[in-house]
Amino acid sequence: FCMRPHRQVRRRRTSSAVLVVQAVWEGMTEDAAATQTVGERLAAVLAPGQVIALRGEPGAGKTTFVQGLARGLGVRGRVSSPTFVLVNEHAAAHGRRLIHIDTYRLGAHALEEADAIGLEELLADPGAVIAIEWAERVADLLPEDYLLLELRYGSRPDQRLLRLTAFGPRSAAALEKMSG
Repeated sequence: FCMRPHRQVRRRRTSSAVLVVQAVWEGMTEDAAATQTVGERLAAVLAPGQVIALRGEPGAGKTTFVQGLARGLGVRGRVSSPTFVLVNEHAAAHGRRLIHIDTYRLGAHALEEADAIGLEELLADPGAVIAIEWAERVADLLPEDYLLLELRYGSRPDQRLLRLTAFGPRSAAALEKMSG
């Protein structure tokens, strides 16, 4: 895969706050294995408590990325999308955990439904790395410091364009380590 790390600071307004973008990493992968490798590389620099919000069309590679993330964290066993169960928790190496959340099935009242499953508490878990697919549905619940991964289709069938944006100093430090 190829990548272009760069640092930039800009503001993005959400409905409730102004977030500061502290770092951006962009890359392109040629197949699912390369997308997983990016996830694995990111896992190597993440500390427990890190939240990764994933955004992309169906089939863009969100779960594929999380599979690599899981491998990098030392998760054993199959990692699949929790589309119907909403949350899967996986034991990882060194006492860490991966919490994999998929909010695709949340309806018109996504924030209320997220509250009912305890999403805010999951996102605040200091002992886990949290990956949340379709995070834009619950954007108001995301912490101030998180990574946003946007996946888009490339010009070839298996090619993906990835953009990691760090909101907050902890996430920016992780991106800098990954790029270095």
